[in-house]
Amino acid sequence: MLKDFNKFNFEVIDVTMSSVPEMTINLNGITFNAKTLDLLGNPGFVRPLLDADNKAFAVQVCKEKDDRAMKFSKTDNLRGGGFSSTCNAIRATLRHLMADSWKDEMRYQMTGVLFPEAKAIVFDLSRAKELPPMRWSRGQDQE
Repeated sequence: MLKDFNKFNFEVIDVTMSSVPEMTINLNGITFNAKTLDLLGNPGFVRPLLDADNKAFAVQVCKEKDDRAMKFSKTDNLRGGGFSSTCNAIRATLRHLMADSWKDEMRYQMTGVLFPEAKAIVFDLSRAKELPPMRWSRGQDQE
């Protein structure tokens, strides 16, 4: 059976179909996966938004000249072409808001919801999945 490739009935697997927008927060910063950027149309800039009452964080597409615009373009050295930010103000604000349920040494990952009409993706901080801290070995890429 493994001698003739033409005897197989292969179908191409759609690797983008199962991908969802995700954000991961760790001690060093925040990482958005490539799907987040793709769904927003690979914007150059976004505005970080916070709804403390609902424990929600969002990134919304904006122009560079808009108030509090943040650079948001693919990071070449990040696996999958996502975006990583070391913005201490955002990371500290989110961790402070979730202080009762988050541990400083842990990482947290959450799935986002796209709001196309607002050109924004919203992340529910209260639904964050706790991940163990990263352990780096020599030669391993950082998140």
